[in-house]
Amino acid sequence: EKADTGKGYAAKITQGRVEKGRMTADKQAEILNRIQATGSLDDLKGCDPIIEAVFEDMGVKKLVFTQLDAVAKTGAILASNTSTLDLNAIAAFTKRPADVIGLHFFSPANVMKLLEVVRGAQTSKEVLATALALGKKIKKTCVVSGVCDGFIGNRMLDPYMRQAAFLVDEGASPAQVDKAMERFGMNM
Repeated sequence: EKADTGKGYAAKITQGRVEKGRMTADKQAEILNRIQATGSLDDLKGCDPIIEAVFEDMGVKKLVFTQLDAVAKTGAILASNTSTLDLNAIAAFTKRPADVIGLHFFSPANVMKLLEVVRGAQTSKEVLATALALGKKIKKTCVVSGVCDGFIGNRMLDPYMRQAAFLVDEGASPAQVDKAMERFGMNM
C-alpha cells in the first residue's frame, strides 16, 4: 500500500511537470513505467544502488539494513537517507560496511538541489565516487560529509535558528527575520 502511494506521488509530480510544459506525456509514461511498486524486499535483489528512506529511528534502520544486507546482490551500494543518525552504526548492521553510504536528500527531494553524501568510516572510495556520480547525474549539488551530529545542513541549522530567536527576542517579528533570511538566500 505504501509502495503504491509512493508511485502515486511520482505520478503527481510528473503530471505537474507535464502540465507546466517541462515534460512530455511520453516522457512521463516512460518514467512511471520504470517504477515498480513493491512491498517485498526480495524484489530488490538485482538493484544497485538501494536507497533507504524510512523513519529516523535506529531500530527501524537496523531492521531495514539487516534485511537489505540479506537480499541485496554482492557489491550493491546500500544508501541511507538519514539526516541525523550515525551512519557507522547503520553500516554495522550489515556484513558490508564498505558498501554503505549516506545520501541525505533534502525535502522535497524532487525540488531541492542539495545532496549530502555521508562517508562512513569504512565506506569505500569506489562507493563514494559512485554516489557522487549518481548525484551529478540527477543534477544535485553534492557535498561530502563525515559522520558527525547533523552532518552539514542540520548542523548549520542550530546556530542560525539561535540567532533568529535572538533577533525576535530583540524585537524583530518572525516574518521580518524570515524575509531577511530569504533575501540572504535561505529559501527554507
